[in-house]
Amino acid sequence: MRKIWHEDSIQTLSSFRNLQNNYQQIIPEVLQFVESNQQILEEWRLDKWVDDRNLGRVQLWDGDWRVIPFPIDCVGSTATEEDFELSEMVTFTKLFNTTTERCREVLPLIRQSFIKTCPKTFKYLEEDIEKQLLKSATISRLSPGTKINPHNGDIDSLRLHFPVVTDPGAWISVRGRKRSWEVGNLFAFHDNDKHWAQHNGTHDRIIVIFDYSLEQLQRNGIEIVKWEEEFAI
Repeated sequence: MRKIWHEDSIQTLSSFRNLQNNYQQIIPEVLQFVESNQQILEEWRLDKWVDDRNLGRVQLWDGDWRVIPFPIDCVGSTATEEDFELSEMVTFTKLFNTTTERCREVLPLIRQSFIKTCPKTFKYLEEDIEKQLLKSATISRLSPGTKINPHNGDIDSLRLHFPVVTDPGAWISVRGRKRSWEVGNLFAFHDNDKHWAQHNGTHDRIIVIFDYSLEQLQRNGIEIVKWEEEFAI
């Protein structure tokens, strides 16, 4: 059977170990960062309809889903449209109904907020950022009644979910395997595997999404096993 969950593949990385072992220190910093950037959460409203290169115009989600960058490696002021490419589906600027110019203006401010509110978190991630293993991060806030429709993301991303605020009524399904978020329980999957999510609970679910480069992981000797081991009975 093809393997779905891959947290064991990156358990030797310092960033994964630090996130797992120090989540009680990291969560307050993340919440402070979110509180400091409420204006961005309100401004950058995800477009429900996106242009999929294969499927055409599709509805990505319905309800109230907000995402802002968690700027572990902020794009500089010379960024072009291509620098904000998220996946084969849609660009960052199109997804948030914004412009490259606005990103150049806002992202450095978010970066300053990150440095101020999340010093421990950055220290825990720094080694794998410098190695270019950890390429990006975002904060995702999903409100009750929201549904994210099935989609495929970036082909070069191993996606790690770090739960911050959870609700037992919120869940994600990756290739048909459902999982709920629990504080202190990190999990990873291929972003390009079809996945979807739904929130049937009562309060906002907040997570940090970390994307590792599959290409860089393999170059650094991190084996990403594609198939579950089969045991003879």
